[in-house]
Amino acid sequence: MARDEVLVVGAGPVGLTMGIQLARLGVKFRIVDKSAIQAKDSRAAGIQPRTLEVFEDMGILPEFLKQGVKVTGMNLYSGSSRLIHAVYEGFDTPYCFIIDLPQSQTETILLHELERLGGKIQRETELNNIEMHDSHVDVMLKRGESGLVPDEFAYVIGCDGARSACRKLTKTPFPGSEYPIHWLILDAKLDWNYDSQEMNLFPHEKGLIAIFPLPHERSRITIERQEGDESPPTFDLALQRLRERISPEIKCVEPADIGGFVIHHRQVTSYKTGRVFLAGDAAHLHSPAGGQGMNTGIQDAYNLAWKLALVMKGESHEKILKTYHEERHPIAKEVLAITDKITKMMTVKNSALSFMRDTFMSVAGNFEGLTKQLPKRFSQIYLSYGKNEIIVNETKDYPPTEVKIGGRAPDHLVKQGEKEIRLFELFQGTHHTLLLFSGKKPTEEELKALGGFYSIKHPQIRPYFIYRNESNLTHCPEKDQCLLDLEPSSHTHYGISKATALLVRPDGYVGIIQEPLNQKGFETYMKKVFTTC
Repeated sequence: MARDEVLVVGAGPVGLTMGIQLARLGVKFRIVDKSAIQAKDSRAAGIQPRTLEVFEDMGILPEFLKQGVKVTGMNLYSGSSRLIHAVYEGFDTPYCFIIDLPQSQTETILLHELERLGGKIQRETELNNIEMHDSHVDVMLKRGESGLVPDEFAYVIGCDGARSACRKLTKTPFPGSEYPIHWLILDAKLDWNYDSQEMNLFPHEKGLIAIFPLPHERSRITIERQEGDESPPTFDLALQRLRERISPEIKCVEPADIGGFVIHHRQVTSYKTGRVFLAGDAAHLHSPAGGQGMNTGIQDAYNLAWKLALVMKGESHEKILKTYHEERHPIAKEVLAITDKITKMMTVKNSALSFMRDTFMSVAGNFEGLTKQLPKRFSQIYLSYGKNEIIVNETKDYPPTEVKIGGRAPDHLVKQGEKEIRLFELFQGTHHTLLLFSGKKPTEEELKALGGFYSIKHPQIRPYFIYRNESNLTHCPEKDQCLLDLEPSSHTHYGISKATALLVRPDGYVGIIQEPLNQKGFETYMKKVFTTC
């Protein structure tokens, strides 16, 4: 019996991310998965810029950069005419690109990190029943052929995909529908006249074809089937469709992993039922348009893990857990809305509507601002959370103009002693980071107020003082906490002009912005998040 443990159900990318984060945070957990082995099919492929930032924080980014293929552009064609060339550039991130990597390899990297941290997967184990209590969750686990085994956990996290047992056992509604479209999918090398290092979309009156780069000069090929076509998926059929809709000269080399699938757009009504949480495909199902599903699920886990860890260790109030639904449900709802619109637009069959779509896209492709908007939306860099119990705005006359409450805190170079250091390096870990900006021209009163924050000591918070002028460093007694701004300054990057306090949560999002500085107000906020203040 394990009331001090968290049960993670499902060992896909979302469950593995959850396990890694809980291990980093020092929380006891168990991961179970009903499959005997790790899935070999590639499924999701695109890793968006925000997820790459998450992987950097987790310390596993180098393997993704090494194994994946860097994708910086997306093309939309009508016949052989390119209507749009959208490029991943100009985003406020160190990673202005997608990494395409088969999901099986993503899972292998995550699994190796989980094992390095001492975690392991209990396979051939299926969740069979849940009984919720105020203090714990009773579960029944089916282990292979050995029958049912009772157990208990502090919390249960359902990362068990589209057919989630956790969702069904908690009777959580999952409204939405299936698209009336069937698809072929395969991986292959292509001999053709298009750029295989960029994403390519080919809307066609008989069905969309989407082609994405994979490592080793291979491509992920997704083909919309015609209505009423129920023939078995074969390589010959796929090649026939490619030649009909793209070019009669196209060749498929070394095709593999052909299959069929349908897509849904669904979202649960609640991400939390008592002590059971849902994440990833168990909570939301998307069209693959834009490569959003896996990324959204990974960031579900990234959001929930630190909150759950604080509660498990008695360092935060249990009510903080309700912010998981409050923050992540609207994000997935927004993602679902845009992927649904794109899917319907790209799969329209009416010739008049197809002509209107292509005409609009052709015009839009001539405007640089428009061609950057789609990659920007897909990057997930600019998604933000609304105000809640732990997202608080305490600004008056001079709020930051570039960083928003509930938004992601961007990277920047500052100077720590004699070395230059990135803000992301300061954020890396499982702590909160308190950035205390002096302002561009601080008064003595503001410097004194800034100094008052030196007395704030908390094991979960690492404070750093960012001064614009070297002479102001004399006000900073703890040298490791003293940062000198570099030009172009982080003050400008964050849009800060006056003395400002900004708390960055373990997931990289801004929990509170305070201007003017108010130490007592900040301590009141801390009591909302932490029990030990």
